[in-house]
Amino acid sequence: GTPEEVAARVVTAEVNRDGIFQVTLVKDPVENPNNGCYEIDYLSDGKRGKKNFVTRIFIQKNMLYVLTAQAKVENYEELEQEMLDCVKTFSLTVN
Repeated sequence: GTPEEVAARVVTAEVNRDGIFQVTLVKDPVENPNNGCYEIDYLSDGKRGKKNFVTRIFIQKNMLYVLTAQAKVENYEELEQEMLDCVKTFSLTVN
């Protein structure tokens, strides 16, 4: 699907988790033109506090591959670059 369709599914899955009150996309979801991975970053507000999520998703041969990093909102600014650098290393080779 499109990045927007994939993001809608991620947001729906997250908001349906127990204790989650609201989920908001932090920026527009995109499909990386170099590797086909979806880049979806969102904010989740739940009974355990507010957290930033940085997610990279591959869909290949009807299989879903996901890498997610998360940090509490109050720590995100400090950890943002490290999280982004980490998820950028996620790659997939399917034979």
